[in-house]
Order: sequence, then structure tokens, then C-alpha cells
Amino acid sequence: MKNISLYKIKNLSKTNEKNVSIFKTDMFMRQNLFVTVFLILAFVFGTNLSVYSQTKNSTKVKTVVIDPGHGGADPGAVGKISKEKDLTLTISLLLGDMIKQHYKDVNVIYTRTDDSFVELYKRAEIANKNNADLFICVHINASTSYSPYGSETFVMGIDKTGANLQVAKLENSVILKEDNYLDKYEGFDPNDPETHIIFSLYQNANLTQSLSFAQLLQNNFTNNVGRFNRGVKQAGFLVLWKTTMPSVLVELGFISNAEEEKYLNTAQGQQDLAKAMFDAFATYKTKLEEEDSQSSNSNGNSTTIVNNNTVKDDNQIVVNNSDNSILFKIQVLTSTKRMELIPENFKSYQNVDVYLQDGVYKYTIGADSDYNKIVELHKKVIKDYPDSFIVALKNGVRIPVNQARSEVKNK
Repeated sequence: MKNISLYKIKNLSKTNEKNVSIFKTDMFMRQNLFVTVFLILAFVFGTNLSVYSQTKNSTKVKTVVIDPGHGGADPGAVGKISKEKDLTLTISLLLGDMIKQHYKDVNVIYTRTDDSFVELYKRAEIANKNNADLFICVHINASTSYSPYGSETFVMGIDKTGANLQVAKLENSVILKEDNYLDKYEGFDPNDPETHIIFSLYQNANLTQSLSFAQLLQNNFTNNVGRFNRGVKQAGFLVLWKTTMPSVLVELGFISNAEEEKYLNTAQGQQDLAKAMFDAFATYKTKLEEEDSQSSNSNGNSTTIVNNNTVKDDNQIVVNNSDNSILFKIQVLTSTKRMELIPENFKSYQNVDVYLQDGVYKYTIGADSDYNKIVELHKKVIKDYPDSFIVALKNGVRIPVNQARSEVKNK
């Protein structure tokens, strides 16, 4: 799909009126066929079919690029008392300061730190050139109606219903302020719904991690800040198009809604939204690096199942599952101190266990050799523990979930 030039497609349509009609009909049929096949393959094989982007192998989050939307001659959405470009810059700088303060080893880079205009392709270019591990685009939404409100987060991917087209068109229309935008974006025309639909078929190779971070953001906006959750969505955004790392575009709220605009302009509201994004970043970083840690610890030297009756200190190794079976569990909490495994300490959940890794107690709910059953249980548990995630243990040793699923499948 990367080799299909939207510019060439547009040129073909200019031959004559008859050819335009034939071409559009043919393209519509091809497009629908492509989408159908794409979705069937994704469903059957359970994989992310990447048609653009390169996947980074690093599981460490060392560099994050924060992209305050719009700027300079491009004000973005305009409300009664503020402009999007000013709000996104203020909140982005707050987010970056929080990351710098708590993670001295993380390099924070902004696409802009003042009221300047940065072309969309350059924003992705900044992230790629700096080998970023995460790309966060910060935006404020708008509508022709005054009623919509709430936060939503987008990732680059297929907009199956076309419901997200208007948001994508609004954000992508910025390129009209750029020179030679047809050449820069391979013939993409923000005024043509046809090219938006085709463009949405480009899918980021980092979709899984992008979705994971997006969900953490939405959970925090709802649970920590009390914002209405408009969900995690996929659409074709030019700013995310050529990024080679997990990337999201956050719409913090609606500047077109009077109450929400007031909130977005308060110091407390800006602080709360930045903190919600920081907390999502912290959780995402921890999860990702724990996955890396569990791989390096797969020899069993530092990951231990703790038997509730016999554990005496952090150096004692007690292993369950001695039959070399694989169990999937849901990790809900970590602590440097031992907690009693009683329902009262775990929101009334019964099947609670704990394992010890690098001196840290890690508490889990549920245990099953069937991954699908744990996935179903997780749908319930995540409502009580939004930051929970699935782990796999083999002979008491934590191993990567993908490895565990592969071994179970091949038995």
C-alpha cells in the first residue's frame, strides 16, 4: 500500500469527465474489496497487518516527543475566549515538565515550544530523527454544534465506519497552509473525502502499543479527571502517518463547548489533564519495560512464585506449577511490602496470588491455562483495576505472554 501514490490517483482522474466517473466507480469497488480483505485477514490471523512504518525493537522508553497541535499562523480551533494552539502548548509543556521531573533518564523533545508554525510532516520527522519511543500529539476538539464534550484519543488506523472522518479532515486540513502539500503528502487532498478513505488504510506497525497507550490515556481522563470518555478510535491522521514509533493524537476536550472551554482555560484543568497524561505515560513505561525485564529474567533467577504459607524473605525461592504448565494471570498491584491475600485487600476478588520479582511483590487475580478465559476475566477486572494487564508464568517463572501463547498453541 505504501507504493500507491495518491497524487497519481488524482492525476488519473483528470483525463476527462467520462474517465473520472469510471475511475471513481472502479476505485470505490477496489477500495471496498481491499478493506474487506484487510479486515478478514486481520480477524483470521489475529495480527496487525502493517502497510506502512517500521517497528522499533526497543522496549525501553528513553525518548518521548510531545507535539503541541497547531501554532503560529495556524490557530487550530477557536473558541470564545481561547485558541487551540495556545491551550495545546501550555498543557504540552506541563506534561513535559512532569516527565522531566520524575524521569531524569527520559529525553523530552517538543515539536514546538513557542507560537510557531511547524508543518505536519516535520513533526513526525522530528520524532523519527530523534529515535523517539513515543509520540504524543496534543489537540483540542471542536464541533459545529455546541453540545459535544469529552476527551478522545486517536491512533493511525482503519476508520471502519467513517465516523471519525470529520475529526481527521479538520486536523489534516492544516496542510493547506503549507507549500507544495500535494508533493509532500503524495497527492493527499484534505478537501477530498475519497483520499481520506484511501489514506485511512495506512496502518501503523506499532498499532498494538499505540492502542495500549491510548486506552491508558482515556482511562485516566475518566477516572482521574472526571472527563466524559469518548473512547479510543482509529482514523487517518497525516501527523501520525510516517512515525516509526507508538503514536497517539489526543483531543482533550471541545473548545466549542462553553463549559468545557472554561475548564480547559483554568490552571487546575490544565494541570489535571497534564497529570492524567503523565500518569498514563508512567504506567505505559512501566508495563513496557516490565515486559522487557521478564524476557531477560526468563532463566528463573529473579522471578519467583511466592507460596503464601512458606515465604520467609526475598531470597527464598518457592515455585508453584512444578509440572511445567503455563498459567495466564492478571497483574493488578505491585508493592515492596507483603500484603495478606484476602478478598478485603483486593476489592473482594477471591482468586488472588502473588509472585516475587526483583524484590517486588506482584499481585495477580485469576489463573488459567486458557488465554481466552483470562482475556474475558480481564474485561471485568480492568473496571476495578484500570492499570491491570495479563502476565504469563511457566513453572513459576514469568515469561512473555506471546511466548506463552505460542507454547500453549503448539502443545
